[in-house]
Amino acid sequence: METQKIFNLVILDASGSMGTIYTQALTGVNETLATIRMAQEEHPELQQYVTLASFSAGAHFLNRIYSAKPIAEAHNITCEDYPLLGATALYDAMGTCISELQQKVTHGDRVLVTIITDGYENASRSWSGQQIKSLVQELRQMGWTFTYIGADQDVEMVAGEIGIQNSLRFSANAEETDAMFEKERRSRSKFYSKLCLEKASPCASMVESNDYFADDDEPKAVPHSPKPKKNGLLDR
Repeated sequence: METQKIFNLVILDASGSMGTIYTQALTGVNETLATIRMAQEEHPELQQYVTLASFSAGAHFLNRIYSAKPIAEAHNITCEDYPLLGATALYDAMGTCISELQQKVTHGDRVLVTIITDGYENASRSWSGQQIKSLVQELRQMGWTFTYIGADQDVEMVAGEIGIQNSLRFSANAEETDAMFEKERRSRSKFYSKLCLEKASPCASMVESNDYFADDDEPKAVPHSPKPKKNGLLDR
């Protein structure tokens, strides 16, 4: 059976403000890992790898938990793996993680990048927003899929500033954080199923679509018109 590598990159905010939803974030990431494991079992033709990093700011802003690890070897994380401190060096985290993963990806591999943050960029030293946007736009044309999940912010605007079309907003409280991770997992499972269908079609386009968070049983939102969802989540 011919297989295809799927690289899952999750970049998780570890700034101090995440403390209000820390338990939900930790649980949600572990449930996301479980979703990837389940996808590996359901779709053995897709070889799942995971890169998981949390970020804050300062000299040691990036915490590399897993780096392109086969999902079978990526165990659930603990509080020791995910400490909180400092500010939000989002651009540096994205630039570093994406650049490192580029060295491992070859033609035909698929990549799903997930950004989860409760605040705005405020501490990057090496990467600018424009540099990140150019990198994201280039990789989207090569089959990479990017999603931006942000708390209490205009996620469509913020994601657009760095070239990302798929975005999801939530409020930084326990209930909405749980709902956000649940929706992300549903979207992730749908994404893997779609890749299986594309794999069976040699003519399928690898260019990223902008419907990652769209529910199959709901009408798609009009572009640039946020549509309220359950639990206050907004789907873009």
